Amino acid sequence: MDDIDWKRTVFVLIAPDALARHLSAEIIDWLARIGFKPVGWKVLWQRPAGLDAFHEQNITQAWQAYLYRLVDRLFGFGPTVALLVEDATSVTGVTSHDRLRQVKGASEPADAPAGTIRADLESINAMLALMHSADTPADSQRESAVFSGSAGFHRGDPTELTTVLGLLELAAPPEHRGYDAVLAGLRTRIVAVLWDELSPAGRGQVRIAQEKGVSGLAAPELGAELVELLPQADHPLAPVLQCEFHAGAAGVDLEQVRYLLRAYGTDLDPWEDLVLATSMRFPPRRTGR
Repeated sequence: MDDIDWKRTVFVLIAPDALARHLSAEIIDWLARIGFKPVGWKVLWQRPAGLDAFHEQNITQAWQAYLYRLVDRLFGFGPTVALLVEDATSVTGVTSHDRLRQVKGASEPADAPAGTIRADLESINAMLALMHSADTPADSQRESAVFSGSAGFHRGDPTELTTVLGLLELAAPPEHRGYDAVLAGLRTRIVAVLWDELSPAGRGQVRIAQEKGVSGLAAPELGAELVELLPQADHPLAPVLQCEFHAGAAGVDLEQVRYLLRAYGTDLDPWEDLVLATSMRFPPRRTGR
């Protein structure tokens, strides 16, 4: 990759959550509208061999072990697409890397302004943030080497990339559930399991929440209120029902939750597992796409 002008070429990752939500084409189109053209790409089907090198600074200086496990969880969820995009414009006083970072938006949903990719396409949290782009030319050069390996990137007609992304997304139906929908779905299944054990007041509260749809069933503290209406306050499912699954609230061990749910004939699907695991560590967006 000696022929690449790293001042005008930015390394980008289209993350597994973007592919699951069938948003990759929108992201590529967005980049194209602001003058960034794909000039190389590679599909990563499993955890990249160089992932430790990519996160070396975070691992050694900033992260706790659970954060690194979440990264493994994300890359294990599905394929990732690594891209090199070339800036075809010239904006005085703004580097290509800074311009792309501004258009991408902050990783924290609350900090991403309207008109950015992460805000308008509604990223779920700082881990499920749809995409990554390198901060500097040096980072682009280093990160592209980590993710492309000795084989390098595929170079060719950009329409081939569109075809590949389309094939990847056709492998599964689009995932439309944000944090609220995932939490509401989990609570709904637990309530159905516990229906015969809920008091009349509890059943009435569930009906009121159900009439409001996802927003009602995912309402803060609803799970804790329903637990209070169970005749058995220490029911095995009570900690799961009352858990809010967001940063700042008391969490649960999702592996234990899955074993417990299976005992009652239900489970978490892979997307629910990913959304809940990451949202327990990073504040989630509270509105669905």
